[in-house]
Amino acid sequence: MSEDLREYSRLLERVLARFPGLSREELEAMVEAKLRESKLLNRVGALLLVAEELGAFREREDIGEVKSYARIGGLVPGLRDVSVRGIVYAMAGPIEAGGHRILRLKMGDETGSVNVIIWDEKVDEVNALSLKLGDQIAVLHGYTRERVETGRPELHVGASGVVAKLGEGVRDPRSFYLDLGEALEAGDGVYDVRAIVLDVGEERQVTTRYGEATLRELRLIGESGEARLTIWRDRVGEFGDLEVGETIYVTDLRIEGGRAALTPRSILAIREKPTEETLRMIQERKVRELILRVLDIIERRAGAVAIATDGREVVRVQPCPPGIRPGDHLLVRDAVREVRRGRIRLLCSEGGVERIEPAQPIEPPNKTIKLSEVVSSRDTEFMDVIVEGILYTKTQPFKVRTRYGEVDKVGFWIRDGDAAVQGSAWRGKAIEIASIQEGTKIRLKWISIKMNIFNEPEIQLDEDSIIEVLEKPEQEDKAEK
Repeated sequence: MSEDLREYSRLLERVLARFPGLSREELEAMVEAKLRESKLLNRVGALLLVAEELGAFREREDIGEVKSYARIGGLVPGLRDVSVRGIVYAMAGPIEAGGHRILRLKMGDETGSVNVIIWDEKVDEVNALSLKLGDQIAVLHGYTRERVETGRPELHVGASGVVAKLGEGVRDPRSFYLDLGEALEAGDGVYDVRAIVLDVGEERQVTTRYGEATLRELRLIGESGEARLTIWRDRVGEFGDLEVGETIYVTDLRIEGGRAALTPRSILAIREKPTEETLRMIQERKVRELILRVLDIIERRAGAVAIATDGREVVRVQPCPPGIRPGDHLLVRDAVREVRRGRIRLLCSEGGVERIEPAQPIEPPNKTIKLSEVVSSRDTEFMDVIVEGILYTKTQPFKVRTRYGEVDKVGFWIRDGDAAVQGSAWRGKAIEIASIQEGTKIRLKWISIKMNIFNEPEIQLDEDSIIEVLEKPEQEDKAEK
């Protein structure tokens, strides 16, 4: 008797024990009906679906002591016997490692996703299911362990575990991936990412402290954002035949400081050939031989960013070469243009921007706007403008929960004559505003002004905004003297 047939017989007996009024013939007829509904089901998967429809997974222990399917997003490390159901959206292996055979896949449901590690004799059983991306599966009697580099749980299938194919899922496996721009916006972390190949670097040899190593560096773009992906050693060949304009789906990609790197769990799961749309997107976003004048420099952990202009638009250039100062001119030889939250960024290739002496200096546009104009204007949005006024009231910093975690926020008002406009500052800018004494005259540069829910203009400070103190309150000046 095959292992599949033995597993089917064991499950059949448990379902019959759960429902004494159900005959074997009736149950097997229901299984046959399920098999006719989908040619992609095997007998174990069909039986699991029938058992679930009968209510076998409710309230008490039933099939193989499975109480119910756990939500994938609720898994934690250290569970000894857990069962989940979800959509397969990445697969890799099998491979030989440490004397074991290992098959890896990634599955998800509406609550989250998890890496699944299948061990030794279970590998052949799972291979026999002929799984493909988009299939719905059940993993029964798995156990969870903590993934060292992320702290997240992984689901393992050992000798007592079962993987059953339930048929085709109702969710596109590509829907489990974040656009690269979304991942960059979320900040440092490990994500399943969808991106378009902008450039495929040459394979090259480098010397490391561990000896010679092969690497390849790709440039990837999303609907917004750009990142370099460095691939090392034995993974280089896997990414070697990528084409410009190809869309790739990679699991467990580490984003750190605007760069991307593979992790031991990364799977190149899906590749889509270049299309007219992706090639057009690349061409539209490439920038070459553009001269800019630097207006300000912003220092960040990942490198300096230049606020610059071509005389018409204000753009951000990153990374900015060292030693650049306001008033300098830059030649952008090779960059990708993106617009994120209304702001233009030029993401430059290595060596793609340099300082120059132009034949004719660029005249900066006047971006200063009076608060009275803000209050009376019919415009609903201003981007990258400069305002001045008295900081005459503010809140204490308070925590706000966002989809990226808790962040600091401060509300404030600035006044210029009879005109007053409210504002909000986030994260580091919130702390900066909180440290400035009320009554201080300030200049706020590279801010946005948008209508809030009360249909009133509101100044918004973000990480690119600059706060300058122009005049301190009189009492503070006297105290210092």
